[in-house]
Amino acid sequence: MKVSVVIPTYNEIAYIGRCIEALRRVGVNEVIVIDGASEDGTVDVARKAADVVLSSKEYDSPSRARNAGLRVAEGEIVAFIDADTVVSTTWLEGLLDAFKDPNVVGASGPALPLEGNSGLIVPYILSYDLLVRATLALGRPQFLGFNSAYRKEVLEEIGGFREDVVVSEDALLSMMAYKIGHLVFTPKMLVYTSSRRVRVRGLVESIFYLLYNGLSVLIFEKPIKVYPKVSCLVKFTISS
Repeated sequence: MKVSVVIPTYNEIAYIGRCIEALRRVGVNEVIVIDGASEDGTVDVARKAADVVLSSKEYDSPSRARNAGLRVAEGEIVAFIDADTVVSTTWLEGLLDAFKDPNVVGASGPALPLEGNSGLIVPYILSYDLLVRATLALGRPQFLGFNSAYRKEVLEEIGGFREDVVVSEDALLSMMAYKIGHLVFTPKMLVYTSSRRVRVRGLVESIFYLLYNGLSVLIFEKPIKVYPKVSCLVKFTISS
């Protein structure tokens, strides 16, 4: 199976290099970077290491960027991670093992803090391991955009990520995919992702946002309408 990985970016020069390097190290077939017109050299770094790099102001949200990546992806499996995420050495192996079952249409795995902050390990396990497992067991899976993979044909059948929402387009997509086939959570698909948003917002606010928005999506399939930006760390918004 050929695996394509789509990475949405905007001013991620501090992270994009090692993100792609980790994907190359595990043997990913195709790396696609969809950039929202970065101004910091992200595109230059990406072009030296990725297979496909597209940069335009039209890719001004994660969902639009991911959908653009889906359209050009050549792999049977299309995975999504964020620029500030680094895959583990077992990530691709876990992904391929999951899709050996023809009934599996999507897969995800746990996350740990990229910076090695031991104080955040327990919250990360609760948020990105137990929470995802729980929603999957309830039949309302909330796979996250920085670590998920789907069969391309299923993504095309669904119509890709919703572009009319500001946040949780990833969770909404996984709930739609669940209606088509099996989704699995595998520990081997471990990633390390930046805790920068948690550090800026604070742990209490981050957990409140996660639970409040998560419950709204879980029960009503309606994410909050305002994404809580973190200074210049988050640029993506829905254009009018």
